[in-house]
Amino acid sequence: MNLRAWTLLPLLLFPALAARAEKKDLSPPPLNPHPKEALHVTVTFDHPDDAKRYIVIMKALYQNQQRGCGYFDPLRGGGSFVYPHGTFDVPNESRDPKQARFNVYLDRYNEVACNWELAAPYFLVRDTFTGRDALGHWGLREDLAPGTEYKAICPFQADDDPQSCYGRWPMPNVSHYSRVPITVHVSEDSALLRPRVRGVFSQSNFVKSVTTDAAPNPPTASSGD
Repeated sequence: MNLRAWTLLPLLLFPALAARAEKKDLSPPPLNPHPKEALHVTVTFDHPDDAKRYIVIMKALYQNQQRGCGYFDPLRGGGSFVYPHGTFDVPNESRDPKQARFNVYLDRYNEVACNWELAAPYFLVRDTFTGRDALGHWGLREDLAPGTEYKAICPFQADDDPQSCYGRWPMPNVSHYSRVPITVHVSEDSALLRPRVRGVFSQSNFVKSVTTDAAPNPPTASSGD
């Protein structure tokens, strides 16, 4: 290849790379104005006096894994798919400070194509005096069946490291200034989870040019309902 050809090659390749990396609109679809399918979740302080200092916050991750609704970015982590997702606040419907009540909608969106499905809800307990949060390890499919109950203890430490509620494994023996026991209950009249749909994030669904360690990391959005 002569010098002229080498000079023209980047100019010829740039439009092709730009086309492959062309970003699609990753904003969420319009809200379903009349959602009906909900997980009715209550989080109760086992010690009512804890409600004077702590509050419960619920969030939910919605995401889309349809291949035609994302885009491939060759410059991201050596090449990866980018799909839309967002984490949103779920409002507390309870006026009783000792018990938070949430409606986590499965049909928050209801689009035929590129619909954002509920991936996982999760909660945290916040110390309103210090602003520290303890994240609850809850929200697996077995937790979300109607009638399911989950108990946890949320210890708070006097540091800024990430803090967790313990219900799945033994709580470590670490210094703490408070332990807040809670009960999470999914109401019997909650909707059943929709059948799991195989996502295109799985290894077998990636194109051969993408390595398995180039995991997608789409930008997240945060907003209230």
